[in-house]
Amino acid sequence: MYINRTLLLLLAIAVVFIPTAQEWVISGGTAWYRPYLIWLVIIALAWWNQRKSYGDDL
Repeated sequence: MYINRTLLLLLAIAVVFIPTAQEWVISGGTAWYRPYLIWLVIIALAWWNQRKSYGDDL
């Protein structure tokens, strides 16, 4: 089974930084857009990872 190296690296980074990001999002006096900012970064990284993919590749 092939595991994309970029995805594996992102998962490792996520494991390290999830506690810090969670504290940042739920800290008191937070801005309303913080959770959306995190989702925007996730979507941008997913797009960047798949931008060279061709439609006929399986």
